[in-house]
Formats: sequence, C-alpha cells, structure tokens
Amino acid sequence: MTDVVAIHEVQLIGEADWLAASEVCRLCRLELEAVVELADLGLLRPRGPAPEHWQLPAAVLPRLAQVGRLMHDLGINVSGAALAVELLEAQRDLERRIRRLEQLLNP
Repeated sequence: MTDVVAIHEVQLIGEADWLAASEVCRLCRLELEAVVELADLGLLRPRGPAPEHWQLPAAVLPRLAQVGRLMHDLGINVSGAALAVELLEAQRDLERRIRRLEQLLNP
C-alpha cells in the first residue's frame, strides 16, 4: 500500500532567485560549515553579513547537490568534492566543444 501525500503549496524557483543558506543546506544535504568552506574555496558567492544569514543563488543548487552526494555517498571531504565537481564540469564543457567541432567538420 502506498502513502498519500498532500501538497499544499509549490513554489518554482528560477536561476535568478536567491535562497536562504539554511534551505540550500537542507536541499543539498550539506552542513552550513561545508557551505562556508565552499565559499572560501570560491565555488560559490553568497550574499549577506554572516553565514547564518547568507543567501545563495538558486543556480548553484545542482552544483551543491552534487557536492553533497559526493560527500555522503563516497565520503569525500569538502575540498575534494569541490575539486571533483569542477573537474566534472570542465569535462562536460570539453565534451560539448568536441561535439560542436565535430558538427562543423562533418555537416
């Protein structure tokens, strides 16, 4: 038997929206200390006076979710997860460029 869940309110967010750091932590399974370290590493740029009052752009959610998965699933520390995410993004970018070049060479 399945449980029935009632949804009372849904709010869609766009890439230009900003979310409270506490909400981002909940969504991405990260501790606030990890978010602070990621900001120190330059992986994100929060706004606000102090970490507990920070806001983060919604556009970083996929990146931070990936960091959270790497940390929880593989036991990687914050800086290692940040490096892995940056390398994966660079790989995807290079693969896109290769496909574009192949399309130009073979129309």
